[in-house]
Amino acid sequence: MKTQINSILIPTDFSELSESALKVGLAIAKRQQAEVTLLHVVDTFSYIEPTEVFLPDFKITPDVISSIEEKLKDLVESIKQETGINITGKVLDGIPSDRICRYALKEHISLIVMGTHGISGIRKFFMGSEAFRVLKNASCPVLTIPGNWQKTDFEKVLFPVRLKPGALDKYFYARPIIEKNNSEVTILGLADQKKPDESKEIALLMDKIKAQLHSDNVRFRSSLCTSDDFPATIINVSIENEIDLIILTANLDYYFKTFFIGPYAQQVVNHSHLPVLAIKPSKKVSKDPSSLELAQKWGKSILK
Repeated sequence: MKTQINSILIPTDFSELSESALKVGLAIAKRQQAEVTLLHVVDTFSYIEPTEVFLPDFKITPDVISSIEEKLKDLVESIKQETGINITGKVLDGIPSDRICRYALKEHISLIVMGTHGISGIRKFFMGSEAFRVLKNASCPVLTIPGNWQKTDFEKVLFPVRLKPGALDKYFYARPIIEKNNSEVTILGLADQKKPDESKEIALLMDKIKAQLHSDNVRFRSSLCTSDDFPATIINVSIENEIDLIILTANLDYYFKTFFIGPYAQQVVNHSHLPVLAIKPSKKVSKDPSSLELAQKWGKSILK
């Protein structure tokens, strides 16, 4: 199963903190030879002062739109000249998270790269709140970048594994990023300490992933731990191992009828201070016979 990252959407609010996401997104585009769309969403609320009375029919003037379009055009041309990347700019208006997700779906975007702590107008947590909504609703994987992040490559990748669908799907999507960075992968099995039998199932699932990594000649290490706080465990392991990228699966929790973003992925994104790639499993979870056969042969002979 091969995946390809051929189009990247990078939302920007022109803040200094959003520059980190732009730098990382451009670096990925260059390695993957992907096209880039730099998107600015004009948010009406950013142009209303706190003392003003809210007017439902408030509209941004054409001068403001024109100024933003010119600013984005200059940025796009500068990036083209400096990097040679195939990049275009797009200005839309509306609710940022909604516009980002709709554009990504319409244009079949492979990856969204966005900041998590940008500041825009009076909405002090603009990119933080919008990043959460994009993570929850986007049709494609989302890579969130903290505003103070300086690196543009991923030498060490943390790959948490839970008893949720899509573990192999998550790896197959992330494989181009792992290969282009020659990353070392740390597979972290997470078992609920209140469910003793879960460790055995996690170990078998990890064996499948190890088999695929071995087949792809990817360097890896692994560990299995029991925990009652998966986000905290992930963050602690990422610090201990000097991780550059955390790859998570954003699964659908059918009990709450919502993507499992709040108590798990959102906590990791908000508190890890590291780039986080959130991938939703496909509707058809991978059942690659070759991968399963590899796992059976490789099995528990893999050294942890």
